Amino acid sequence: MVQISMHAEHHFAGVQCGIMDQFASMFGKKDHAILLNCHDLSFEEVPILLDNHKLVLINSNVKHEHVDSAYNERRRQSEEGFAVLQCKFPELKGLCLASINQLKAIQEEISPIVYKRCQFAIQENARVLAAKAALTKKDWKALGELLTASHHGLQHLYEVSCPEIDFMVEHALQHPGVLGSRMMGGGFGGCTINLVESDQINDFVDMLQSIYLKQFGQSTDHYMINITDGTKMIDL
Repeated sequence: MVQISMHAEHHFAGVQCGIMDQFASMFGKKDHAILLNCHDLSFEEVPILLDNHKLVLINSNVKHEHVDSAYNERRRQSEEGFAVLQCKFPELKGLCLASINQLKAIQEEISPIVYKRCQFAIQENARVLAAKAALTKKDWKALGELLTASHHGLQHLYEVSCPEIDFMVEHALQHPGVLGSRMMGGGFGGCTINLVESDQINDFVDMLQSIYLKQFGQSTDHYMINITDGTKMIDL
């Protein structure tokens, strides 16, 4: 069912998406993250017990524009870079399995844009593994820093953010109760995800709402994240 859903996106909607969203919707587990290997679909459930912290979504209320075409373009650019990498390093089975040194070895053979796309993918893969370690050790400071570094990669290397989202992340990080902030979803609008100390949430939400309204003339919405089980049959 997960694979059918992905192929429907590819062939009906025309978006060359990956399989993460569909996989999470089907195999989600309450209070757990999924560490997913997209090459063979093996996965590991990682507990998320945030103690005195919460994950908070802030909706910019900016509608996604050009997400489908931008996603397809970035996938094409990433595949272009991997094709050159695989010619030089035939043992590589996927872009994210490459090292930065291997990428540097082909830098003169690809465009600066393709290099940035591949750099983001490789660094983001490393951040995912580091996030698993941070969750396991309950190192919330490290987890927040990884969220923020991920946003900066999306902003500057993958280039899928927008001024409103960047504004929200920048000002979220100025609040003393926020440990990290990152764009969420396909980009060019939508939400940020924020790791926030529980007793600071109301103050953080009010602060961001106020300055965002002043800057852009529109309101934000916020949602508390509760991680639940994925799709299942309900016996009526």
